[in-house]
Amino acid sequence: MSTEIDLLIHSASQLCVVPGPHGPQRGRELGELGLIEDGAVAVDDGRVVAVGSTTALRAQYSPLEALDAGGRCVLPGFVDPHTHIPWYGDRANEFEMRLAGASYMDIMAAGGGIMSTVRSTRQASLDDLVEANLPRLARMLRYGTTSAETKTGYGLNTAAELKLLDTIMALNTRQPVTLTPTFLPAHAVPDEYNGRTDEYVDLIINDMLPAAAEWQADYEIALFCDVFCEEGVFDLAQTRRILEAALALGMRAKVHADEFVGLGGTALAVEMQAVSADHLVETPAADIVALGQGSTIAVGLPGTPFGLGHKKYTPAQEILDAGGALALATDCNPGTSWCE
Repeated sequence: MSTEIDLLIHSASQLCVVPGPHGPQRGRELGELGLIEDGAVAVDDGRVVAVGSTTALRAQYSPLEALDAGGRCVLPGFVDPHTHIPWYGDRANEFEMRLAGASYMDIMAAGGGIMSTVRSTRQASLDDLVEANLPRLARMLRYGTTSAETKTGYGLNTAAELKLLDTIMALNTRQPVTLTPTFLPAHAVPDEYNGRTDEYVDLIINDMLPAAAEWQADYEIALFCDVFCEEGVFDLAQTRRILEAALALGMRAKVHADEFVGLGGTALAVEMQAVSADHLVETPAADIVALGQGSTIAVGLPGTPFGLGHKKYTPAQEILDAGGALALATDCNPGTSWCE
């Protein structure tokens, strides 16, 4: 006698189940898709309860609803593990500046870059931010992303950073892509702290992180905390201070590392058992070895060097050869990789 279930998806030419019950695929294991020919998926109470061939699952289950895949490939939704949604405004003029030869740091020094978006985002209301970012998430869903990490980092003061956290939660209720929030007050040094980075780090540690900890307690959600560890932004010692304070408040660590200069951010991420180290373009060989020996996921963001007109990308093959775990993300943001 067959078991009643809510939904059976059947007759897929290939069903991709991506084996990996003991964690992410690492090294040369990456790319094992676990394809099932003429596949089917049984779903009940919102959860996948079985996968297998169409013949086998049709015999085993009696669905309230059946969906014929029509010979298409059925695969899990994409997870985008690094985006800078939500933001307000655009920086289209910076693409013109870049074509004229300006570097990322040149644009920042001229008042553009992250701070340009910060000024727009600080002035926007929560409703403005929600309405501006709903179309971006709709495009992500159309391209196959069903879960995305989303960051603050365009507020750079306590009130604006909390407004961005509230925006993420509001977006979670307004559309179907599942959003996971990351707290990124250490995205840049705001204009009002120019030349006083250590004082801004003190503000993050003494004011912004405790406020975010209260927010995560209210929402009963665990935040990630991220730091842009880069020359001209936050150095290695400042990055460690911020992440140690975040970990003490129950957050988990992530690091922007080695985008332009290899400062040791990747090795620090591995040492602190950060969930990920992201960008990794100028990563030293010893840090790649460390990735292969630790639990930290390397996240490549190929849209960013492409958008910047750079020729060097994340050393993906070297990371896999070292036994590391590798993910890809869009880095969806208004300045270097407006790509859903």
